[in-house]
Amino acid sequence: MRTFRFFAALMMAVVCVSLSSCSKDDDEKLGSTDDLVGKWELTWTKGWEIDSDGTKDEWDEAESGQLFIFKNDGTGYETWNDVDKYPYTWKLNGNKLTLTYDGYEDAYQVETLNKSTLKMTISDDDESDTSTYKKVAN
Repeated sequence: MRTFRFFAALMMAVVCVSLSSCSKDDDEKLGSTDDLVGKWELTWTKGWEIDSDGTKDEWDEAESGQLFIFKNDGTGYETWNDVDKYPYTWKLNGNKLTLTYDGYEDAYQVETLNKSTLKMTISDDDESDTSTYKKVAN
């Protein structure tokens, strides 16, 4: 009986240690606003949309040319191949990134943010896009 109690206590200790170390995984994937500041280039997009006939159209493709520029003062702009610039203000609150373009808001769910990678998803009822960006300049 003593052996059973010893092993039961040992198993409980292992479970407690294992569970307490799991909570850090998500925190390591999300950096700070300092990591966000810089120039980010689109490398990959994956998503879906509902077509006019009601079918779900999915895609998964490499893209380039789209840039997001985030400045320290909470402003920035989006551009495609540096042709047109679409200015915005930005706010990062936890894993929610909000971009406001002339009164219009886009809310992104940030999945990964570190010094070199930004992965975020934007969704509504009819469409969802998950895009991955690489940092090309600070």
